Amino acid sequence: MNAQERRRFRRITLDQPVRGAVGDSSVYILDASVGGMRVAHKAPLPSPGAFCRVEMPSEIGPIKLDCEVVRTITKQELYQTGLQIIAADRQSAERLRELFSSNDS
Repeated sequence: MNAQERRRFRRITLDQPVRGAVGDSSVYILDASVGGMRVAHKAPLPSPGAFCRVEMPSEIGPIKLDCEVVRTITKQELYQTGLQIIAADRQSAERLRELFSSNDS
């Protein structure tokens, strides 16, 4: 079974990465679903199993997501980390859906 078949939610690959932050580290959201996201970054994030908050500005308001780090790989001098979304306030969840539904093609 490949990774695509294991996913519970359809993942949307973004045409342009969306900038965000985990603490003081800049991240770029490469793809996302209702349940998680993959981000690229230069500085290490917490280890798998740890929790972090992803914050991203948007034209419709700030989005704050509490996530669990699932895995991190190094690819072409950048880290790529898979994050599982574990909590979001109602407004952030609505804004995330709206932001990524506009990128769904």
